[in-house]
Amino acid sequence: MTPTVASSPAISSDPALTHDLSPPPLGLAFRREFLSNSGHFLILKSLADIALYGWRGFVTDPTEYLLIGAMLLQTLYLSRPHPSRFWGNLMGVSLYTLIDLPVDGREFFESPSHGVFWLFSLAIALLQSSRYHWRPQWERWTLPLESVVRMLMVLLFYLVVRAGDQSSQLMNWQWLGQFADENTHFFLMTSLMLVGLLLGMHQLQIVRQQRQLQQTTVLLQNLAEWGLGSHAVMTAVNHPERLAFQQCDRAIVFMDIRGFTHWSEHTDTETVAATLNHYYQQVEPAVSQHHPLRITFTGDEIMAIYASPQQALAAAQAMQQAAAPVLQPHHIGAGCGIHYGTVVEGLFGGDSVRTYTVIGDVVNTAKRLESATPAGEITISDAVYQALHQRVAVKQSHNLNLKGKTEPLTVWRVA
Repeated sequence: MTPTVASSPAISSDPALTHDLSPPPLGLAFRREFLSNSGHFLILKSLADIALYGWRGFVTDPTEYLLIGAMLLQTLYLSRPHPSRFWGNLMGVSLYTLIDLPVDGREFFESPSHGVFWLFSLAIALLQSSRYHWRPQWERWTLPLESVVRMLMVLLFYLVVRAGDQSSQLMNWQWLGQFADENTHFFLMTSLMLVGLLLGMHQLQIVRQQRQLQQTTVLLQNLAEWGLGSHAVMTAVNHPERLAFQQCDRAIVFMDIRGFTHWSEHTDTETVAATLNHYYQQVEPAVSQHHPLRITFTGDEIMAIYASPQQALAAAQAMQQAAAPVLQPHHIGAGCGIHYGTVVEGLFGGDSVRTYTVIGDVVNTAKRLESATPAGEITISDAVYQALHQRVAVKQSHNLNLKGKTEPLTVWRVA
């Protein structure tokens, strides 16, 4: 085979379709957690304290600043990847209790706002633990219920403010009954619960759409990597201008099975297919571990593009080690050739089909080096040998007459 521009799909170094996307930056995750969860406790309790004690009492109370610090620590913890939602949601209220209890003493337990704070912290901790850890399949129930609970938190803090200094009334069922009997309060309670339910159902829809979008994104990313290679995909995302044609130095590795066509003619199709697939499965990880810019499979031929000759040689040696156990039982082997030099790199193709690859004399020469290499051997050009500062064990050098070349090419056989 003598193709110089490979067009078959490259195989991603991570072929799984279900791997997670990268987590959001810490700053974004912190803001998201504060605005959607931890900040609710801080804002409602602070507003309740301002309503009860006034702005002067709020800003001069050191425990209020301790609460801010505790809730920021909770937000920071819950912003990390895979936190414990149960203990994380209890972190703020626990730290606040440990710090404020010695200051307020017995009065700490007499404050209804503290009881509301603990009650709803525990409720949210249980609901989020169920949704994230214990029973993810219950999400359709726990997420709307969590939204309703948050609205009930608003209602209870309102009751705390309404009771004022007569906080004991919160435990008086007669007073609570009278409160609920008032038309305005009945409207407030039912409205909050219904709005919470609607917001929860809307949030559930958003979460499911985001999850579906993430799965689609992962699938499209993998399909793009299979077709273009991970290097091209990352370049398109981060530096799209670099997809234009550009000259750069690249090391090209070709590996081809010697006598594969003749062996295939005398072997049943199932064995050929199974052997070739096994060959790909063993060699591809060896290629990928040295960070190729592009991998291409064409029949029994493998082409890999590397940024440096060091990577290319290490990959070729690993490829030979991986291929030998697969091919030797069938009395066949693979030859490998490496050349290094300036190529033209970029997106090649028409309007409908394009591939990210390299072209140029370096590619053609690497292919011809591979064609002239016996099974189980690696041939490198003198350009590769010199780029490695001659620090590679070689058997011998000889001049090779290549098609299209006016002068013989000095090549080296790796020991």
